Amino acid sequence: MWLALGVVLAVACVLLVARPFLRDPAPADDRLDAPEPQEQLRVALAEERDRALAALKELEFDHRTGKIGDEDYRELVGPQRRAAAAALRALERYRPGMETPDLPPEPAPPPDEGTPPTPAEVPEPYPPPDEITIPSAPQE
Repeated sequence: MWLALGVVLAVACVLLVARPFLRDPAPADDRLDAPEPQEQLRVALAEERDRALAALKELEFDHRTGKIGDEDYRELVGPQRRAAAAALRALERYRPGMETPDLPPEPAPPPDEGTPPTPAEVPEPYPPPDEITIPSAPQE
């Protein structure tokens, strides 16, 4: 008898806990609001920006891997960069409430950018093995 009562109590608890998951919810309205024309334009500009930056990234990758030669790269990278910059500028106009921060000017490149800098001399922490002098034990 106690076993039957325990089983009935366990089934009742499981049904009580599972009840919210067993119901089929009926949403009042699951349609999304249509975006406003300004929002549609902003989304289109963001997609254009993403496409331009992805194309530029792919072009640079192809150049680095050797699929595109230097001459072809120089010919193709200019229009890609201009398209990406135009998309970024157009998107900036439609960003509500965001101000462009005042950025400091870019630092000037070093005067001689063609030659790599020479590394500084690294001092040795202790003498090399061939220069080690082993002190002799004191003579008595």
